[in-house]
Amino acid sequence: MRIFAVPTRQITVHASHGVVMDFLPRMARTDGIRVNIARIEAGGTIGEHRAPVRQIFAIVDGRGEVAAGGGSRRQIEAGQAAVWEPGEMHQSWATVDMLVAIVETQGEIELGEQFVEIHD
Repeated sequence: MRIFAVPTRQITVHASHGVVMDFLPRMARTDGIRVNIARIEAGGTIGEHRAPVRQIFAIVDGRGEVAAGGGSRRQIEAGQAAVWEPGEMHQSWATVDMLVAIVETQGEIELGEQFVEIHD
């Protein structure tokens, strides 16, 4: 077993505030999968930006709102995830402290029947 310190930094790009991100190592030979953990304080936001690759924004704890393509904000909470496609403009906000796993991949996402899409 090896134990490493995880690099952490405050995120301020794209007018983001109240966000601290833990950067986990990239996975080799896996279509460029990357997983990061974000802690977004209540009232914080990851500002609007274009998804460089397909992204899964999975809420581990807390709740907030997400929006894409200039559309209206949608509620999101623990146990739910937003998926943004490459090039899609998007933003997220925390209404209470929120812990989020962010998965980025150049590959496809397999959404089997156990994943039920939530409609407003």
